[in-house]
Amino acid sequence: MKNILYINTIPSGGGAAAVMQRLDHMMRLRGALTHTLTRLPTSGNLDDALKITSCGGLLSWCHWRGQLDYHIQKSHDLRNYAFFQQADILHLHNLHGDYFNLWSLPLLSALKPTVWTLHDMQALTGHCAYSLDCKRWLPETGCGECPTLSAYPRLWHDTTRQLWQDKHTIYAHSSLYLVTPSVWLQRLTEKSLLREHPLICIPNGADTSIYRPQDQQEARRLLGLPQGALLVGGCADGGLANPWKGGQYILETVLELKKTFPNLYFLNIGVKSTPTELQGAHWVQHIRYVHEPAQLARLYAALDLLLYPTVADNHPLVCIESLCCGTPIAGFATGGVPEIVRDGLDGLLVPTHDGTALTKAATTLLQDAGLRKKIGKEAAASAAQRFNLELFAQRYEKVYEEALHIPRSLEKSRLPLDKIPAIVKSPAFMRQEWTKYPSASRQEAKILRRCALQGRLYIVLATIAGWPLQGVRSLRSLYRRIRIR
Repeated sequence: MKNILYINTIPSGGGAAAVMQRLDHMMRLRGALTHTLTRLPTSGNLDDALKITSCGGLLSWCHWRGQLDYHIQKSHDLRNYAFFQQADILHLHNLHGDYFNLWSLPLLSALKPTVWTLHDMQALTGHCAYSLDCKRWLPETGCGECPTLSAYPRLWHDTTRQLWQDKHTIYAHSSLYLVTPSVWLQRLTEKSLLREHPLICIPNGADTSIYRPQDQQEARRLLGLPQGALLVGGCADGGLANPWKGGQYILETVLELKKTFPNLYFLNIGVKSTPTELQGAHWVQHIRYVHEPAQLARLYAALDLLLYPTVADNHPLVCIESLCCGTPIAGFATGGVPEIVRDGLDGLLVPTHDGTALTKAATTLLQDAGLRKKIGKEAAASAAQRFNLELFAQRYEKVYEEALHIPRSLEKSRLPLDKIPAIVKSPAFMRQEWTKYPSASRQEAKILRRCALQGRLYIVLATIAGWPLQGVRSLRSLYRRIRIR
């Protein structure tokens, strides 16, 4: 029986959280003890949260200076918490999202066998979650002169080269077993600053007892959807407003399809705001983010076709779940999508950003009910075999066993203090570094004390300088709330 500690930005909502939840469920069924730690508390217990509620001037200074998450302190003390000390395995998911300081990673991975599932490219780049066509994150360049500072997570100053170099230092002193859900991301990771660490590809999974073929007419009846319509859907967190998932392409395609198919009815699933072009359209239904898996499965089953023209993606659960329900997909061959949707067998894929080709592919499937039925049947059978949770859990069990044998040591985790930004050298961080020197020499102790003093002084000055910035942030936040009202 193993004790596993899972860490992710949020406990639910989004693909990374769903993957973590499914793995947590399967490991519990196998007798493991698990604990989940996220940015915010899930049970009212502050020990379940890694985010400090307010960092005032220091937070504002780090944001303004482009020191991504370097204000976070609580992750430095994670080693002292009972659920960490009791864990046999530390399993990391998304670490970005303003809650985890990456400089904690060397010590944590020295103390516990550490598995890290990469759900996007953020671990490989200076800051962005997806580099799109940019190759500056490769070791030959190491970021810098970033063309997309506004991409999530946003930077106000171009510190991408420094952040990339910081990650290089951190990873060199960490002991990690990496997992990617797609071969696409696996290939990128093998070229990246993480290439020296053990790496395996484990495709995401879905609960095929929930995501399964259902009677389409009955699903529509239960959902109150029109029986005789050609039902087309788009599904993303934020609906058509999500830029990563190709919302604009879905909008343009649906408007074109409506000209050819008067009985077309569109479901905008995951919506937060209604697009201007579709406001008041009687043939469109906007559905908020669906948290209940059974309800989401029923929506998939009710569709004739799912549009998924994502422009940046790893191994999307939306595609897996749709195919498990027997719903064909028309979309872009982006990232790991072709590993899920076999072109011509599970749906039709076209080159990324080719909206005209997407409309043609969707038209082909909507015109031929027999083809849709054939593809849907094949897709459901194949997806249930390739992406079932039993196989998913077995693969991770093997990874956990192998991670136990990865060499780890406090000596390897010792960071070169002269390469660490002064803003990082907080009292909490320096306490962490002292842990790595159980028998520090006089010279080592002198260096540690000097760095602690340097860091403390810098942080005090940064905090003071950051308070005016915090005031500006507060005024901007107030202005936005007033405008919304």
